[in-house]
Amino acid sequence: MLNRRQLLQVIAAGVGASHSNSLFAKSLLAAPTSVSGIPKRIIFFLQNQGFDPATCIPSGMTSSGSLARAKLPEPIEALEPFKERLHIINGLHGVHTSPSHSAFFGALGGFRGGDGVPPSASTIDYELSKVLPQTLLPHLCIGMDSMENMATKPTIATLSASGAGQPIFMHSNPNHLYQMLYGGISDGDIRLQHEARSNLLNQIEQLASAKGQAL
Repeated sequence: MLNRRQLLQVIAAGVGASHSNSLFAKSLLAAPTSVSGIPKRIIFFLQNQGFDPATCIPSGMTSSGSLARAKLPEPIEALEPFKERLHIINGLHGVHTSPSHSAFFGALGGFRGGDGVPPSASTIDYELSKVLPQTLLPHLCIGMDSMENMATKPTIATLSASGAGQPIFMHSNPNHLYQMLYGGISDGDIRLQHEARSNLLNQIEQLASAKGQAL
């Protein structure tokens, strides 16, 4: 019997093979199908302009203990059904990464960072993605901003990196991200846009393989 991950791989690979030979479709085809257990996910939430620990520490909890009888604070109360699997680690800080705030790559890298400063090493989210069971998208960065900024800057690179001087781009436009993930199995305008973009990528890939000789 196929598990959920294997089923998604088969569907995505089939759609990609039928409608596109884009780089993204090829990465789906290359993903392994034999994984034991449920794929693990680690999600990092980063908030700009500071973070108040009171938003994630249950009231009255001053030392280590079970969360079974604790009531989660309002900002994270959506995690209440999962708190038996939840660990809250308090006390970690990154004051060494920036003298004030906005460490950018340093926030997940643990090194000194700042606006316009390239990463000096890989970040923890990327390193974890290498050791966890592989998924269709081993590492995915999603950003949120004002609608105007997300429209004018659909991708930015400020937080994650695969190595020194190797930033990983973040998807800031939800429409573009949706088209990338589900364009091949959508219909209407989204499907047409996905196919047009895939055909363009195919042509670029062919030109790159020909080293410009086909121009």
